[in-house]
Amino acid sequence: MADRPYLLLDIDGPLNPYRAKSIPPGYAQHEIQEGEKTWTLLLSQQHGVELNALATSYELVWATSWEHGANRLIAPRLGLPELPVIIWPPDARSNPGQNSWKSRHIARWVGERRFAWVDDEVSSFDQAYLPQGLVHRVDASRGLTAEDFAVLRAWVD
Repeated sequence: MADRPYLLLDIDGPLNPYRAKSIPPGYAQHEIQEGEKTWTLLLSQQHGVELNALATSYELVWATSWEHGANRLIAPRLGLPELPVIIWPPDARSNPGQNSWKSRHIARWVGERRFAWVDDEVSSFDQAYLPQGLVHRVDASRGLTAEDFAVLRAWVD
């Protein structure tokens, strides 16, 4: 199973539709607190179901600025196991050019391995930069939808 492609997951946008004007159907609002920080997120249990199903075809990986916080604060709320985490270097957001600030770091992290990446801040420039993968843009006002999951299933097949 080591040859499964990675499924790189961003949180804000794909799993937390932070640009939604109201709580979308199937989502619940969560107040997440750690130390003195508090975040309000919209999360859908269906995402956990879908992602756990995709884990037979993909190796799920957090590709989010939440880094290890994704495992502590988000995964349990979605029913996900602890996942590998991409750690961004301190200068990650510098000089991204036309690509997402994550693209060059993802390229290094995945190496030659195939992958699908879901994020709300990607474009055709990222797809051109990362030709061995599927770079899939998710609308941050809707989050991952049934159509997005269908794209991920079709690509891995």
